[in-house]
Amino acid sequence: MVVESIFVAGSLPKLAAKARLKFDKVREKHLLLLPEKVVVLNETAASILRLCDGSRTVNTITEYIRTSLMAGSETRSSDALPDLKTMESDISGFLQEMADLGWVALQHENEEP
Repeated sequence: MVVESIFVAGSLPKLAAKARLKFDKVREKHLLLLPEKVVVLNETAASILRLCDGSRTVNTITEYIRTSLMAGSETRSSDALPDLKTMESDISGFLQEMADLGWVALQHENEEP
């Protein structure tokens, strides 16, 4: 499992070609649209997947999410958030699950597309 996490942390995640993000204004929910399937996402999952464009590493996505969370609340201190390594592990695990389901493609930085 450690090998997978290292690979994921240095990879460039991108939504699979068959997947599309959408915000449903009527239900006020984030959706991941797939062939014959609609997945309702929470805010965190939607924020992560929105950054999966194939140009950012998982490390960069983690730093962006952490910075956004810190900036999102004036009363929240960096001590209230999980440390960067914990967040990276959680986001890597989430993206690995998405890749296992075929909803996200993971490419290592050194690989050809």
